[in-house]
Formats: sequence, C-alpha cells, structure tokens
Amino acid sequence: MFSRLFKRKKKPDTTEPAPDIRSQRPSAGERRVSGLNETLFLALLPVYTGQAQVSRRNFSAMNETYLELGGSNYGMVELGKRLAIQIWIALFTAFIAPSFVILYGVLFYPENFPAPFKDLINGIKVFSSYALLFILPIGAFIYGMLSNVRALAKSYPLRFNRQRREVCYIDDTTHRVLIVPWESVVAWVACSQGVTSYCALRDYTFGMGLEDEEQDTVQFILSAQPSDVHALGMWAAIRNYMEEGELVDTPNPMLAALSITLSEDELKPYEGLHTFEIERLDARFMGDLDDGMDDAYRKRYGYPQPTRWPLRWWYVRRVLTFWKMPYLIAEWAHRKGRPILPDRVQAWSQPLPPKQWAQPSPALQKANALVKTAMDKKGANFIDACKAAGLH
Repeated sequence: MFSRLFKRKKKPDTTEPAPDIRSQRPSAGERRVSGLNETLFLALLPVYTGQAQVSRRNFSAMNETYLELGGSNYGMVELGKRLAIQIWIALFTAFIAPSFVILYGVLFYPENFPAPFKDLINGIKVFSSYALLFILPIGAFIYGMLSNVRALAKSYPLRFNRQRREVCYIDDTTHRVLIVPWESVVAWVACSQGVTSYCALRDYTFGMGLEDEEQDTVQFILSAQPSDVHALGMWAAIRNYMEEGELVDTPNPMLAALSITLSEDELKPYEGLHTFEIERLDARFMGDLDDGMDDAYRKRYGYPQPTRWPLRWWYVRRVLTFWKMPYLIAEWAHRKGRPILPDRVQAWSQPLPPKQWAQPSPALQKANALVKTAMDKKGANFIDACKAAGLH
C-alpha cells in the first residue's frame, strides 16, 4: 500500500486517525502500527515525496501568497442539476402527463372525450394537486443545499502562506487564530482496516497536526480520502506549493508536455459561471476530435459515425437543466460560503516583497537533497530514503 506508492518494496501497516504526536514525536518516513491500523508520517520536515499531486479542485483559493484547504464549493453545480431534474419531474407530473393521457384518449377513445380541451384543463388540475406533493422533497433538497452553504460560511479554511512559510488555523467556535511555522507541521496518512461478514473495509485519512504551544494542545485537521493515493497526493500538492510554487508559478509538467496553457477561468479553484464556459469549450474540443477521426479507426474501436451537430445532446442536457441555473447557484454559493477572516489573518495574508520572503531551513534543504537522491537515483522507497537521510 503506502510503500508500494512510495516507490518499491515493503508491505504496509497503519494507525489511528489522530496519533499521539506530543509524547511520541514523529518524523518523516516513520511508520506506526497498532492492530489493524497503520500510520505513515510525511512530516515533521516537509521533505520530498516524489508523489503525484491531486487536482486543484481540493483547494478553495490559491495565489502567489497563500493556498487554502477547505471551503471549496465543488459539487454545487451537480447539486443544481439534480435540483433541475426534480423540478422537471414535478412539471412532468403536473402538465405533460395529463396531456399524454388526454391525447391517448382522444386518439383511441374519441367517444369518451367530446370536449378534449376542457378535459385537459380538468386533468391538469387533478395532476397538479398531486404534483404539489413534490414541494416536500424539493424543499428538503433546497434546505440541504442552503445548509451546506451556511456551514461553509461558518467554517474557516486552513491557509498556507508560502511567502512567510507559515500555516494559519482559525477555530470555528472561538475564532482564535493559531499561526505555526510550516516546517513544524506534522502530516500523516492513516489506514484503518476492518472485516465484516460481507467484505474487508479500509478507511483512509489524511491528517495534519498543528501544535499550539500557548495552550499546550494540538489542533488536528483530518480529511477522509477515498484511497491512499488521494491522501498522499493531497500532501504532495500542499508541499509542492509551499516549496516549489507549483499550482501557481510552475505549470503542470503534463500540461506543458501537451503544450496546453490553462486560461484564467480554468485556473479558478471553484465552480461558478465560468464553469459553464469551460464545459462548453471542452465539448467543442471533443466535437472537433469527433469530426477529425478516421473512419477505419471508428470502425475498429466502435465509435459512432460523425454527425452534422456532434454537440446536440450536450445542448439538450443543458436546456433540461435550465441552462446556466446550476452555475448561477454555484456562483452564489461561492460568494456566500466564504467566511470573513479576522483582521489579523487578512494582514498576515498580504503579499511581501521578495526580499522579505522566508527561506527553507538548512536542515530541510539538506534532508530534501538526501531524500531526493535516495529515491530518484538509488531507487529507494520513501521510508528507506528518510532513514538514509537520518530523519528516523
């Protein structure tokens, strides 16, 4: 599991989601096992991991100064489309279903429908009374969406300041601000395993610990992940941003290899009206591929034959979801779901002149060089590379 992802060898093991990092100080590359739980520590000292980073969608804001984890509105467009489907079901029940019933009666039993228009009006009245029951599930769905936006507006994101090399945590209840050095953050990936009568289960968690020296406590940030790849990729994205400026200054190597330059809209880390335009451009790009595909290639791999309007179903689906309504909802959710940060944090988040930027410590620079050499040139996995660098 973990060791396979961190290059080769060694079988995995795991630990609880919030490990003890006060009495037992962890270090990068350390692995702790307790029963069916395994924890792999990625920091103290955010050293090179060699892992692929996750999508920008995991972050709610990013620029040359800071990166925010948490508070993203991704998924709101999909919720808007589901709302549109529920509205269409209600409209179908109220108006389209009685129209089909009356039309069927007029065509096959005309003697029973001497006044079809009057019968249609009566049918709509009856069916509409039943369609009113859809107010309950639609209302519950809208309430859930609004509750989600309200919860986001009360939850402060975790902010990583690349120029100061610090991390800012704000308590959602007390609004207390905790700022710690970036190199003191403890990060780990935890895997918890269990067995039921039907299958074996594995739960993955990406966690970070910020030590509050003033109150002698640790603030834990825990995020459930679908796999260890996602958890490792989350840390890789954060570390690459703080250490190399990736996601902002440095283009994605794969995009650079394909000569793709992302537009300003594509760089926005949230969903909104710009998402509609991105989807339309992507659909047009796929339509161009459809037109330029060789007939022999189509026949060999089972692709359909080209049509005059390859994007017809894309437009039909957008019309059925009320065109830009889901994207307007997402735009509104992004604006309303952003908490107002304390003045201290806003001042802390202001950009600094390049001469005032904090620099990596000599210990981190040395450890990075040793770990990178061991992994990339000698083929060691992450755990062995950290051990070779003297980190544990």
